[in-house]
Amino acid sequence: MNRRELLKLAACTAFTSVAPLQRVFAGVPDKLMAASPLGLPLVILARALQDPELKKLIPERELLHWKDPDQLRAWLARAEVMVTATPTNVAASLYNRGVPVVLMNVNVWGTLGMLGLDTQGPLSKVEDLAGRHVGVPWRGDMPDLVFRYLLDKAGLKVGRDVKVSYQSSPFETVQMYVAQRLDAAVLPEPMRTATRLQSLQFGQVPNELDLQQEWARLAGGDPMLPQAGVLCRRELLEQMPEQVEVLQQAIGRAVHWVLGEPEAAARLGARSSPLSQQVYEGAIARTTLKVVNARQARPALEDFFSALAELSSGFIGGKLPDTDFYHV
Repeated sequence: MNRRELLKLAACTAFTSVAPLQRVFAGVPDKLMAASPLGLPLVILARALQDPELKKLIPERELLHWKDPDQLRAWLARAEVMVTATPTNVAASLYNRGVPVVLMNVNVWGTLGMLGLDTQGPLSKVEDLAGRHVGVPWRGDMPDLVFRYLLDKAGLKVGRDVKVSYQSSPFETVQMYVAQRLDAAVLPEPMRTATRLQSLQFGQVPNELDLQQEWARLAGGDPMLPQAGVLCRRELLEQMPEQVEVLQQAIGRAVHWVLGEPEAAARLGARSSPLSQQVYEGAIARTTLKVVNARQARPALEDFFSALAELSSGFIGGKLPDTDFYHV
């Protein structure tokens, strides 16, 4: 990934496509307006919206990009978007703040990692970060809280053992890391793969650390964290349950397709965003994808939310979501 691609990505995160804002009304599927952030959730939802079974029920479908949770909240509150891919904590926060949404599934279970300059020594575990300067995007968001949770489990304290600086976006973190103004960086996919490829162009061979594996090592359990899924507005589920069920099945088939046809999935991602096919191929290889119904994923979600809410209760809107948040 070159600088031009990174600039295109930055522009894409600053602006969103303009499209007619329509609704899906009871019994008359006028147009299904869906949304997603960049990355593999976009690929999954884009593929699901192309599903032949869904096309039969909802002939018109459109997928928008959202740049931040505030924009998504506005779209959902006004029913301008009825379905969206989203980080699970954003879904919980929307629900707890009164937006009538239902989490349909969790499909991304591992997308967070770290890159470290090889000149600073090995990076095989969190404890290796002692004495280093780490960059983290989005203070108080999921990458930051997961990282700080792991530091605490490893017995490291910010300021005493590890210097942490925050950037307003992954793009800024990438710039600082590639310029070697950071010893290491916390990044979600596909930014981690994009940064790795750019580092290689400069002759740097970064060390990599999977934060899901570190969570399993330090906190126990499987190396899977319920990080992202798909939600819908409640009236869509109540008024059009058949369409929602077909969409749920289409998402399952989409994830299976991404895993089975990574090159084709990467081409779809490259057509749908400013990132290259090579970046998407690397991101697919480094991300754990699995579709789990929201109700079945609830225990894992509550464990994950509870752990991170100890650092910031606002992460999920102040409390664990109740039963109505989870689609059966």
